[in-house]
Amino acid sequence: MAKRQTRRSISVKGITYQRLKDYCEAAGLSVSGYLEEIIAEKLDAAGVPVPTAVKPRPAAKPTESEEIISQHFTF
Repeated sequence: MAKRQTRRSISVKGITYQRLKDYCEAAGLSVSGYLEEIIAEKLDAAGVPVPTAVKPRPAAKPTESEEIISQHFTF
């Protein structure tokens, strides 16, 4: 594993994740690879430059209690 983890996460609705997972399994693709390809294509088409460095993740702020409002999957 790399010395420094550079991955971030996003959340999607459960139904969206299941559709994505089902599609990728049927097509023989990894979910993360498929998403990275789509996102890169959209950003390239929009002319968004590729950064030369990744900003560090902000320090986590402690919370007292978090109520679960809906189910989301993070990948």
